[in-house]
Amino acid sequence: MKKENGFTGIDIVISVCVLTIFIAIIGNLVVLINLNYKNIERKSKAMTYAIQEIETIKALGYQDKYEGKGINTRDNLLEEEADIYENGKFTGYHKCVYVEDYVYIKQDMDKKSNILKQITVEISYGFGNKKQLISLSTCLVKE
Repeated sequence: MKKENGFTGIDIVISVCVLTIFIAIIGNLVVLINLNYKNIERKSKAMTYAIQEIETIKALGYQDKYEGKGINTRDNLLEEEADIYENGKFTGYHKCVYVEDYVYIKQDMDKKSNILKQITVEISYGFGNKKQLISLSTCLVKE
């Protein structure tokens, strides 16, 4: 009998199936890497906004507007969530600034209030169908 060289139909079908599965796996990895990159980029931008706000608060120091706030509850210094704008355009990020007194944090009403305040900045943004939140805190002492 004569040996026949070449590919059969089965060989071609199997190789196409293996190649298709391999391409699908690589495509899925590329999409996941891209989504992860965008999530990290958004989170990094939110962290930058939070750090800027904390630095501004620390530079201004303890202010009179903190008096009496945060003693019994966690008070929002802003009336509501504030949208963050950059060059007149909405960035998709929202900011909340909360103040809590040391008395409220430690649940110790025997301590004197309005001496130490914890200021918390929360930056929220949407990613996918979920709301993401970055939170940074600092303490301010009345001098």
